[in-house]
Amino acid sequence: MTNCKLILQAIEYIESNLKQPLSVLTLSRVNGYSLYHFIRLFQGVTGLTPGDYIARRRISEAAREILRTPDRSFQDISLDYSFNDYETFTRAFKRLLHTTPTCIRQKSNPDIPLLLHPIRGMDLPHWTVHNTGSPEIIELGEIRLQGPFITVNNDPSIIGAAWEQLFSGIASIPCRKLPERYYQLGYWPDNYEDSGISFLCACELNASSPLPSGTTFRANRGQADSNLPVHILPPARYLKFLHKGPSAEVSATYKYIYGVFLPGTDYRLNLTYEFEYYGAGYLGPDNPDSVSEIYIPLTLL
Repeated sequence: MTNCKLILQAIEYIESNLKQPLSVLTLSRVNGYSLYHFIRLFQGVTGLTPGDYIARRRISEAAREILRTPDRSFQDISLDYSFNDYETFTRAFKRLLHTTPTCIRQKSNPDIPLLLHPIRGMDLPHWTVHNTGSPEIIELGEIRLQGPFITVNNDPSIIGAAWEQLFSGIASIPCRKLPERYYQLGYWPDNYEDSGISFLCACELNASSPLPSGTTFRANRGQADSNLPVHILPPARYLKFLHKGPSAEVSATYKYIYGVFLPGTDYRLNLTYEFEYYGAGYLGPDNPDSVSEIYIPLTLL
C-alpha cells in the first residue's frame, strides 16, 4: 500500500470517528509513522495538517448540524464533536469559519462559511514532477553534531542567528571534523503544537573523540543555546535528495519530497527528524548553482 493510500485510509478513520476523541499521535502510530513524518506526509497529500483537517471537519459538520437541528443547543452540539466547552467551540468557529454559531443559525454572517467536505482520492491535488531527480538510498552510521539548538515558534529569523552563533564560536569546538562539515537538523517533538519546531545548526564531530563535558541535547525555547549542545544521530537508512538553488527555495524541494515522491511509494518513515548537509557542492545560501543534500531517515539499522 502506498503512503498516499495510507493517508486516505487515515482520513477514512477520521471521518468515522469525528465524534470520538482523536489524537494525531495515535493516528500516526496506527498508520506506522512517526508523528513528525505523518504530519508532513498528511499535509503533502491533502494541503492540511491532520490537526487542521480534524478541526475543520468537526466545525464543518457542527455547522451543518446547527442548520439541520434548530432546536438543539449549541452546548449539546459542541459536546457531540468533542469540544470540552462552549467557549472553545466558539473560538474554533471564529478561527476557522470567521463567524459564530449564532450567526450560522441566524444566517446573519455576510460571508459564506468555508465548510470543508470530506477529502476523497479524487480530490487530491495534481502534483507536477520536480527537477530534484530520484533519491539515493544510503546507510549512514552514527553522526555526532554540535551547535546551537533552537526552537522556532513564529520567528524563523532565529535560525540565521543560530548559524551566526555557530560560526563565531566554531574555534571553541576542538572535536570538530576538519575541514568543517555543516548540518541543519530539523526535529518535531510529539508536543510540537505547544513547544514549536526545533533545529540544530551544527558541525560534525569526530566519532572517535570523547564528547565535550557539560554539553547535552536540550531544548531552549526561542533562542540559541550558548552551551552548544551535542546531538547524536543513530545509524539509519536514508533517502538522500539534492536541493539545487538558493536556500530560500528549499521548501519547494521538501514539497516535492513529501507531496509527490513519498506519497507514491511504500517507504516507511519512523524517525522524528530530517537533516540537510552542506558539502562541497554548497556555494552559499543565495547562489543559484548551490547544491545541498537532504536526508530523510527511513528506519533504524
